[in-house]
Amino acid sequence: MLVPRSDYQRGRWFNTLRLDPNRADLITEQEPIRHNSLRAKMIKGYDGKDIEGFEEGIDRNLQDWIGYVENHGMSDPGQPCKEFDIGMSIQYLTTDMICILCFGFPFGFVAKHADCHGFLKTLQERLPIVEKFSIYTEVCSLLSAIAYIPFVKNILPSATDSSGIGRIMGISREVVNQRFEKDAQSKNDILGSFLGQGLSRHEAEKEITIALFSGSDTTATSIRAMLLHIISNPLVYHRIQDEIDRGISEGAISSPIRVDEARNLPYLQACIREGLRIFPPITYLRERVTPPGGDTIDGRYIPSGVNIGLNLPGLLLDPVFGLDVKVFRPERWLTAEPEKLREMDRVLDLTFGWGPTRCLGVRMANANQSKFLVEVRDDSSYLSAHEIRLLKQDANTQSFWAL
Repeated sequence: MLVPRSDYQRGRWFNTLRLDPNRADLITEQEPIRHNSLRAKMIKGYDGKDIEGFEEGIDRNLQDWIGYVENHGMSDPGQPCKEFDIGMSIQYLTTDMICILCFGFPFGFVAKHADCHGFLKTLQERLPIVEKFSIYTEVCSLLSAIAYIPFVKNILPSATDSSGIGRIMGISREVVNQRFEKDAQSKNDILGSFLGQGLSRHEAEKEITIALFSGSDTTATSIRAMLLHIISNPLVYHRIQDEIDRGISEGAISSPIRVDEARNLPYLQACIREGLRIFPPITYLRERVTPPGGDTIDGRYIPSGVNIGLNLPGLLLDPVFGLDVKVFRPERWLTAEPEKLREMDRVLDLTFGWGPTRCLGVRMANANQSKFLVEVRDDSSYLSAHEIRLLKQDANTQSFWAL
């Protein structure tokens, strides 16, 4: 269904994710040739290959965030415990992170530790609506049909808005316009890569806005889930701490850690995989349409034109992962036989998709997750029981609006 040259195509479900009801983008484009053309122009930017100082930008932002938490989130000995919403704080971190990679500068989420432009508030309010529209796709089709009516058009996000998603669209337009000025110099960030690979001004404006949305929210969700499960499990916490400490003492880990060094820490990577499995950051249906003539799946004939969705939370509880699938146990990724490990990886990979529609930001997400878990290892002990409860509340909220 998801392999290259599959007869299955994206269904109307993807229309519910459009910023503009009448214009598709990389995430929502249903026509394979147009989608593959866009993907080819954007893959280097998302992969970080065209970004100068890719890791250094992540490192600087992460160190700024750690500094803020140490100064404002940690309680002094003998003093009452401070309340600090670490879940929202991580959202500020990842939002500025993607801003730096996209534009070369942060929006100020970490420095101000506030929801700049009301972006996150709007995102949290809109996602439950998207959830409903993704089930009742006829409503989205109706909206596309009437989107040109002035009254309807005025309630949709616009680049002229002063806050929310529209304000982020406006900032994207401003930065893109600056790149097209007469004396503008090319820059080695994601936007620069998109333009260098041939995206038009309009395409770049739209795609860079979507990169800000998708890159910040999913990464924050995954990091919060991983952190929650690690710090609430003493055996896991001490084992990952021991692996990192050993790597530092043996000179295998730099300060800050490099991505290639993090890949060589097997228990760290097992924790990341298990975190993605136990609490996937993406649980949308991502429906595909059965091809002309229909198809036979698991012995059952499915007529043509039927939308088939992906029940990712259910798939990640598949018996291939063992009998204790509801337990956070990173060791399963280290003890499985090679053939079973390949089967586990194939199921887990559905989190980010397969084939020509696989998420382009996987490498970027893994870099952020790996660096975060290593760099905060010595500071995790400051998390109080109250803050662990906040992480759990955030996790429950994220799960609600993603389903």
